[in-house]
Amino acid sequence: MFTDWLISVALCLGLALILPMPSMPVSLAALLSLAGFVWLGQAITRAGPPADSPHLTAWDAALLSFAASFGVQAAAHLGAFES
Repeated sequence: MFTDWLISVALCLGLALILPMPSMPVSLAALLSLAGFVWLGQAITRAGPPADSPHLTAWDAALLSFAASFGVQAAAHLGAFES
């Protein structure tokens, strides 16, 4: 499940990198948030309860995607993507 999440993050990053720099952070945050909703949908429909799992679940992947999206938004707000 962790490699699936990494692949989805890499796809979001790859799609955002082909855009011009001023719109890249916003689009990356949006793509990561969209990936989070996809993982959340998978967790609701297929995955079991999120408690007591020793490995990454779809619930964790959704949380990590949302956290990455908020991290990109915070970094953009602090000016990390400006040159």
